[in-house]
Order: sequence, then structure tokens, then C-alpha cells
Amino acid sequence: MKAIIAGGGTGGHLFPAIALAEELRSRWADLPLLFVGVEGGVEASLLATRGWDFEGIKASGLQGKRFLSRMRSLSLIPLGLIRSLSILRRFRPDVVVGFGGYASVAMVLSGVLARVPTVIHEQNALPGLANRWLGRVVDHVAVAFDEAADFFPKRKVRVTGNPVRAELFGISGAEAVTRLDLDPDRLTILIFGGSQGAHRLNQAVMEALPTLADWRERIQFIHATGPRDLASVRQGYDAGGYRAVVEPFFQAMAMAYAAADLCFCRAGAGTVAELCALGKPSVLIPFPFAANDHQRYNAEALVASGGARMVLDRELNGATVAEIIRTFLRNREGLEAMARRAKTLAKPDAAIRLADLVTRTASRGSRAKLRLLGPDLQSGTRNCGHV
Repeated sequence: MKAIIAGGGTGGHLFPAIALAEELRSRWADLPLLFVGVEGGVEASLLATRGWDFEGIKASGLQGKRFLSRMRSLSLIPLGLIRSLSILRRFRPDVVVGFGGYASVAMVLSGVLARVPTVIHEQNALPGLANRWLGRVVDHVAVAFDEAADFFPKRKVRVTGNPVRAELFGISGAEAVTRLDLDPDRLTILIFGGSQGAHRLNQAVMEALPTLADWRERIQFIHATGPRDLASVRQGYDAGGYRAVVEPFFQAMAMAYAAADLCFCRAGAGTVAELCALGKPSVLIPFPFAANDHQRYNAEALVASGGARMVLDRELNGATVAEIIRTFLRNREGLEAMARRAKTLAKPDAAIRLADLVTRTASRGSRAKLRLLGPDLQSGTRNCGHV
């Protein structure tokens, strides 16, 4: 079997794709596997550090753009299709798996046109327009949330859950607290907002610190600020006398999660899946500019289980953050109950389920001729491993 995995642009698209790749490689160590994403996007460097093969295509989003930017994005579509078909001709995959993002659309559509077996994975509770459309033409649709299944042809849908990368597991809370030089007796609060949503969270937490002064010896923070606010957030914690580990990003996110008693974060699909898999109570602040407000739907699924609280972005301020922290300082048992409820939504075998679906899809189509890929396809597929 040979596989192309397409997607990227954000960690929400990329990390589930990596989790699938890890599961497939655990089954076949020499599996030929290629990631395709946006040329110049964050995925190139992230995948390179993990040793995955990557090729980029030119692509850009349409939603929320001004007229000229939208026209430029539209002009890239035919170029992306041509580039994607070129990649298909050279790599000759048995299956193309799309995880969302601008490059994913071109790659998956090229697979459909070339009659390569195709699977898309929808991470969000409310699917985006691109995946809703692709769902009509691909072979199978995997969804993370039960709620998303209604947006696709019933015969194509499989509820797999959202794969979570293996690197997040295997470290204890006690070990993480020690390695981060934190106090095991304090409430540890993890704050992160991703590349787009961090600034508002940073502001609200900094506003909250003065009103939490009486509690400063009972709390500590792990805070991923993004590069823009790093200096000001560090200064804010230092000025208030708080114990805090502050970085622009945490490459070792497993350490941050393991140490955390409570998370303040956005509600991207990957984040929600990680919170459930790790059993972490959270306060979710959906990013209001996410396409179709899909983060709010993601958050509502976890809130309904009792595993999280939700604060809308327009209601986020220092007073709200401080009151939530004080509430959980008085009620640590409430955090433990939230952790258990979050865990009930976890699908720990999501990567296995998705890999099974991808494997079956590739097997059914492995002997089909890809008419757009040239006459030497059969010899190309015979030379790769079979499942």
C-alpha cells in the first residue's frame, strides 16, 4: 500500500493526520507515505522534524477574505489541481486521505478525478463547506463527532473519533511538575490559544492577576503566549509575583498537559480530542472567527458531557477568568469530576479505527487502474507493499 495524507495549515488538521501516519507505520514500517500541504505552511517544518516526507502546493482559503484576496485564492485552485495531479503521477498512491485545510481540497479532488480511492476526515462537530462538498464525491467520510455524520451521505460515513498523537501520552503529572520546576501542591493552570486565538486569552489572564493576588501562593501557570505577547505576559507574571512557566509555544506539549489541573484554551477539534483523551478539565473559549463558528459546536459537545465550561469570546475578561479560578480553588473535587466526564467522550482507538478504514479503502481500490496517471500504473502498484 502507498498513501498520501493531505492537510495542514493548523495543528487541528495536522496532528490527527500525524496520528494516522503513526498508526499506519506501526503496522508497516516500510510503508511509502507522503504528506501534502500548503507550500510554505507550518506543516513543512513540523513534519520535517518528525522525519515525514512532504510536498507543498500553492493554496489559500476563501472564507472571510476581501475581494482581491479571494480572487487570488481562486486563481490558485487550477494551479493546485495541476500540482496535485503531478504528485499523483509520480507517487502513484493506493489511497488519498484528506484532513482539511486548503491543500487538502486540491489533493483529494485530484484523487477523485484520477479515480484513486479517497477518504476524508472531518475533525469538527460542524463540517466546513469544502468537506461537505467533498463528502459527495469521495469514497468514505470519517467523522470525529456523531453530530457531524448528518452532513454527509449516510452510506459513506464512519464515526472514528479524532486521532490523538501518541507523543502526548506516557508522562505522569508528578514527573511533569518536577521537570517544569513547579510546586505539586498548587493548582496548575495551562493556558494556550493557538496561532490565531492566543492574544485575547493572554489579555484576559493578565487582567485577572491583580484580583487573584490573595490566592497567588495557591496557583501557578503554564502559559503558551504565541510570539507576539511573550515579553508582556512574562512581565505581567513577574510583576504580580506569580509562579509561571511562559513560552511562545510548547514543543513538548505532553509535559504541559500532564502538569495541568485545568486548561483555558480555544476549542479546536484537535484540542477537544486531546482534552478528552487525557481527561483534562477545561474552560473553552471558542475562537469567534473560525469558519462557520465551528469551535462553538466543538465546545458544546464537551460542555454537554460536563467535562468543560464554555465562555464566549465576547464575555471573556479578567473578572470572568478570576472568578472561574477561585471557584475551582474552592472545589478541587469539581475538577476531578470534570476530568472523569471529559474522559467519557474519548475515543482512544480513533487512530486504529481510521487506519482500518483507510486500509480497507485502499485494498478495494488497489487493483483499479487510475486512468489519468498513465499506462505504467500497474507496474508501479505491483512494486509497493500490499495490505
